[in-house]
Amino acid sequence: MEAKQKKRLSTPKKILVAVLIALVLLIVGFGLFTLIKLYSMGRNSARFVVKPTVDPAAAPTPDPGITLATADPDDLTQDADPSIDPALISADPIYLTNAIDPDVINILVMGEDAAGTSASGRSDVMLIVSYNQRYKTIKAVSVLRDTWLFIPGRNVWNRANAAYRFGGIGLAINTINENFGLDIQFYMKTDFNNLVGIVDTLGGLDVTLTSAEIEYYNENVVRDDPITPGPNGLCHLNGSQVLAHCRNRTIGNGDWSRTERQRAVMGAFLARARQEKDVASLTSLMYRLMDYVETNMSPWMMISMGTNLVFGSGLSTPMKGTIPCEHSWQYAYEGSMAVIHIDLEMNKEWIHKFFYGAF
Repeated sequence: MEAKQKKRLSTPKKILVAVLIALVLLIVGFGLFTLIKLYSMGRNSARFVVKPTVDPAAAPTPDPGITLATADPDDLTQDADPSIDPALISADPIYLTNAIDPDVINILVMGEDAAGTSASGRSDVMLIVSYNQRYKTIKAVSVLRDTWLFIPGRNVWNRANAAYRFGGIGLAINTINENFGLDIQFYMKTDFNNLVGIVDTLGGLDVTLTSAEIEYYNENVVRDDPITPGPNGLCHLNGSQVLAHCRNRTIGNGDWSRTERQRAVMGAFLARARQEKDVASLTSLMYRLMDYVETNMSPWMMISMGTNLVFGSGLSTPMKGTIPCEHSWQYAYEGSMAVIHIDLEMNKEWIHKFFYGAF
C-alpha cells in the first residue's frame, strides 16, 4: 500500500499564513503591552485597609465652632493655604467601604496644582463622578475646596482640600466618605501640568465661554496664544487654555464659578470621547492618555466603563451639582481664613438622593 503523501501548502498560501500569524502576534502583543501600560497607571496608587473599628481620632468630634460671616468675604478670588501641622502629614490608605448600591460606581477625580506625588500638595479639583449602570446616568458633584469638614484620623476640622495635604488621595476619599456617608473606593488623579498634555493629546476640547472669560484669558493668561471666539461662544481650546479656564476664579462668583467651569470641562471630555468610532479606537485613545493619569481602577474596569459611557445606549447628558448644596451653607471665618460652614446632614441627604435616586 502506497504511503499517502502529505499535502503541502503552496508558496502563496505559506506567505498568507505567515502574514496572518504575524498579525495575530502583533495584535496580542499590542494588547498585552496596552494592559501593562494600563496597570502602570496604578503604580503609585493608595492601598486599601479595613476601616479601624476603634479609633477615637477617626470619629467625628463636634465642630468647635467658627465665626459666621455677616457679609461675603473679600478674598473669594484668592487661593489661601490652610494651616497644616507637618507632624500630621502622611500617606493614608483608603478605608474599605461596602457599596451602597452595586449599580452605582462613584469615583473621585482629583486635580493637583503641582506635579509629584507628595501628600502635602494642593487639591484644586475635587469632583465626584457617579455612574449609575441601571439608569444610564452620569452625575458630577464638585466639593468646594473651602468647605469646612472633619478630617478623620487627625481629630481636626479644616477646609476640604486640606485632607489631601494631610494624607494624600487616601485621606481625601476617607474625608468625603466619612462626612457624607458615601462609598467612594476609586479615583483618578492628575496634576495641572498633565492636564495640558491630556487636552493636547486629544487635539483640544470644545468649551463654551462667555465674552468676559475670553477677554480675561486673552489679556491676562494666554496673551501669546489667544482664544478665537466661535459661534455662540463655543471655542476650541488647547491644553493651556483649558487649564486657564479650570483655574479661573476671578470671573464670576469665586470657587462656585470655578467648579462650574471644571464640570463643564468634564462634559467636554466626555463629548470628545464620544467622537471615537469603536472600542478599538477608544482603547487606543486611553493608551495615549495613560501616562498622564494615576488611578486605582483596573484596566478591565476602565475599558468596560469607558465603553459603556461612550457607546452605551440611552446614556444621558451629565447632571451636575455642588457640595454644599443650595440653602445649606454660610460663609464663616476660622481666624482670618474664609471658609464655608455647611449643614452636614442636609448635604448628606441631598447627595444620597442625587446619586442613588432614579432622576
